[in-house]
Amino acid sequence: MKFVNKLIKSLCNPRVWPFLGLGVASQAPVNLIGGTLKYWFSTEDVDLSKIGIFSLVLIPYALKFLWAPLVDQVNLPLSKILGRKKTWGLLNQLLMMGFLILLSLSHPSEEIGYIFALCLGIAFASATQDIVIDGLRIDTLEGDELKQGTTLYLAGCRFGQLAAVAGMILLSSHIAWQYAYQISTILVAIGFISLLGIHEQKTTKAVISLQKFIIEPFKDMVSRSHFGTLCLFVIMYRLCNCMLGPMAYPFYYQIGFTAEQISIVSGTFGVFVTMAGVFLGGLVMMKFKYRPLLFWLGCLEILTSVSFAWLACIGPSMPAFFAVILFDNILAGMGGAVWVVYLSNFCSKKFSATQYAFLSAINMVPLSILAGASGWLANEMDWPMFFIFTGWLMIPALWMIHKNKIGLRTNQK
Repeated sequence: MKFVNKLIKSLCNPRVWPFLGLGVASQAPVNLIGGTLKYWFSTEDVDLSKIGIFSLVLIPYALKFLWAPLVDQVNLPLSKILGRKKTWGLLNQLLMMGFLILLSLSHPSEEIGYIFALCLGIAFASATQDIVIDGLRIDTLEGDELKQGTTLYLAGCRFGQLAAVAGMILLSSHIAWQYAYQISTILVAIGFISLLGIHEQKTTKAVISLQKFIIEPFKDMVSRSHFGTLCLFVIMYRLCNCMLGPMAYPFYYQIGFTAEQISIVSGTFGVFVTMAGVFLGGLVMMKFKYRPLLFWLGCLEILTSVSFAWLACIGPSMPAFFAVILFDNILAGMGGAVWVVYLSNFCSKKFSATQYAFLSAINMVPLSILAGASGWLANEMDWPMFFIFTGWLMIPALWMIHKNKIGLRTNQK
């Protein structure tokens, strides 16, 4: 009963709800330029080689830590009124809406270079918005508030993904793509309104120096955590998922599932199951500490790999497909919520944007490189052996958790 009362009280807290809308605004742009745009280009008979080049517009998301110190330290006009991070966020949301309007007025078959430049602008503005959101989430929320705010933020991300991909494709079957992209600005506007609802602490005078920008944020992080083991653990814990993930859709296709079956089960059903997993992750974080949660979620991650190996053995069975996606996506939602809050605990409020952006880069860049080997491994092994191998990759991370080699101080366990 005490746990239920605690849950109700946290969800009634108005400080956490703006992050639901910010999650929508965070995930919508990356999907609009990373996935939906390519589908639009396909309907306009744009050459596949040109479509492939547009994957490069997502690079700013991996490199956002390079300009995160600006968001932490540099004031813009209105920063003293609205707050430093809020001003950066609102400015970049306005830029995104403007770029999306310009994108809607373009012609893919004739202006591919111009569209690439617009998408790059959207990516930079969206990545900067993500820096702001992560910084404000850490600055304005503490304890259970941080856990519930993160849960709502990740749920909003799933809504944004669903609206920006499935919603846009459905909308395009009734109206022109140009009008659909104009309507998509509503997703960013939701974030604009949500950002206005966050109270940021009074902005201090900016001091611009190399020490303030680079040295102090990292010195602060190193002093408060076992930094080396933290970086290693971030890579090892995510390696299993990052090796399996890129091969999921090729695997579904090769064992005999149709495009429609994959869309229904992995696309639509999977997104809603992940949302449920995110909320479940928020609940378990209120009850358990990080070490046991990370350990048992890691063990379940191994079972996810085993479930994929099982599906590879029995072939294109729809009941089995639903069961695997149910297990995998609930675990992905839970693990994602716990992981984001876990990383957030290493960030100081003074340097929140810079430190979280750096941890995100550790989480993304090396793993993206290592995950590039997944295709080669899948070719060298059969599917069941490949998935069993990805499960084994979790073992070193579980050993690090058992030995508490994961960067946590005693009061964080």
